Amino acid sequence: MSQATKTVFLRAVAIAALTLAAGSIALGDDPPPPANPAPGGRHNNPAWAACKKQADDQKLERGDARREFMKTCIAKSSGTSPASS
Repeated sequence: MSQATKTVFLRAVAIAALTLAAGSIALGDDPPPPANPAPGGRHNNPAWAACKKQADDQKLERGDARREFMKTCIAKSSGTSPASS
């Protein structure tokens, strides 16, 4: 192997190593995703979950009837009047 070939080969190896190192550093800086994207959302609300189970048990289909049932059920469980939409 000639001196010029060795130099080209070593430069190629060095560039590849630097590229891989830079890529791993950039990927390592990304923040981890949140454990629960919606803390306190309706799906973490026990009253909402209980009302949903009741609606499922009654086999209420999606639509106005189910929506009204959920509004009144949640209002009863929280002790407030349902919000009008």
